[in-house]
Amino acid sequence: MKIKLSALCILLSVCGAKSQSVPAFADGERIVFVGNSITCGGHYHSYIWLYYMTHFPDRRISIYNEGIGGDVANMMYLRLDKVFEHQPTLVTLSFGMNDVGYMDYTQPENGAIGSKNVAVACEDYQKIETELKKYPTINKVLIGSSPYDESARFNQTPFPGKNRLIEQIADFLQQRAKINKWHFLDFNRPMMAINQREQQADSTYTLCGADRIHPTTDGHLVMAYLFLKAQGLTGKPVADILIDASGRIVKRADNCRITDLSVSAKDIRFTYLAKALPYPIDYSHYENEKHTQADALKVIPFMDEVNCEGLAVTGLSDGYYLLKIENEPIARLTAGELKRGINLASYANTPQNKQAEQIRELNERRWLIERQIREYYWIEYNLMRKTNMLWACNEAAVDTLQKYRAIDPFVNWTADYWLRYMHKRVREDSEKEQQSLVETIYRLNKPQALKVELVKLD
Repeated sequence: MKIKLSALCILLSVCGAKSQSVPAFADGERIVFVGNSITCGGHYHSYIWLYYMTHFPDRRISIYNEGIGGDVANMMYLRLDKVFEHQPTLVTLSFGMNDVGYMDYTQPENGAIGSKNVAVACEDYQKIETELKKYPTINKVLIGSSPYDESARFNQTPFPGKNRLIEQIADFLQQRAKINKWHFLDFNRPMMAINQREQQADSTYTLCGADRIHPTTDGHLVMAYLFLKAQGLTGKPVADILIDASGRIVKRADNCRITDLSVSAKDIRFTYLAKALPYPIDYSHYENEKHTQADALKVIPFMDEVNCEGLAVTGLSDGYYLLKIENEPIARLTAGELKRGINLASYANTPQNKQAEQIRELNERRWLIERQIREYYWIEYNLMRKTNMLWACNEAAVDTLQKYRAIDPFVNWTADYWLRYMHKRVREDSEKEQQSLVETIYRLNKPQALKVELVKLD
């Protein structure tokens, strides 16, 4: 089944053509995503893992969230010890959103302040680079931050000029990646290209959330798509089937096996065993977000390029056909539609999509537990470090927490997580629960042989 290259795909290719490459993950890889709140509370790395869980069910990898809200480059440098505790084979690093500043932009001399902030961030990065160089066997991927959207027109833009400085840090990271022969990926410019394109029809459109900073759920799927695209994984089908009914032969069976083909005047039957599952798209709203993950499908060719489970049948007589899988009705299709080909991944009621949905739900539970424990680490790095109580987790630390909770809204928002996870046993149980979910996922993510029928309707 041929995939048409959309105008948007061309746009993304042009905007993202700056030497962007990320090695595809091999079996046994341990990947750590280092970043700020966009990584800490965001979904993009979880969506990337979900792609591998479904598309490569026998390729076991591990992905770790090392994001901390509010972090700048220097703060990431100070916590690199925890990154290396994961014994990673690949580390990604993204910063810039917080580094360039916020309230600085309300001052008359904001241009000079912003340039100074960029210089400080780039200088602090050099300390990170020095540490990363001590691990030559680890692959390194430097990522240009997702954008601060200044062009959406849903309210006044608080910090004009902020994204230009974030782009400067992205360009610096690209340069450092080239010098070190590391890998680079830019989220910023491709996402802004989508924002500005969509804003021509809807001036309030953004992938970057109500605060213009934190990507919404669909924004995170766009980020995952850009990452997978940089890994060279677009155009890799879940499966691709072409059957010639008149010749009663299977002409194509990519990434799958077709057996027991039977063709009659009334129906076509065969057994279908894919090597992958479709990626389960989430159509539900997360918390109070206006956008859903599925909204991303309107602005990126995800289903065509990343999630194509193609079925085409030629040589059928005109009329309507009922597609059934495992004796369950899936869709009513014309001979013309089947000749052109359909994407089975777009039908949520197929057995394989239902199986993949179980994987998504388990992975979402894993992600939520991981995200919550990141708030414990936020308190440690942002409060306990500066009060000389890092990792103390004792009564004095509790007293310190309560003191600052009364005066610092950020501490107050995350205090309950710290109180829960301050106990080592609770943290260990959380890690065991995450691992148990991963074990369950890799036990349940194996594709099953399916009986497929196309029954001609009167």
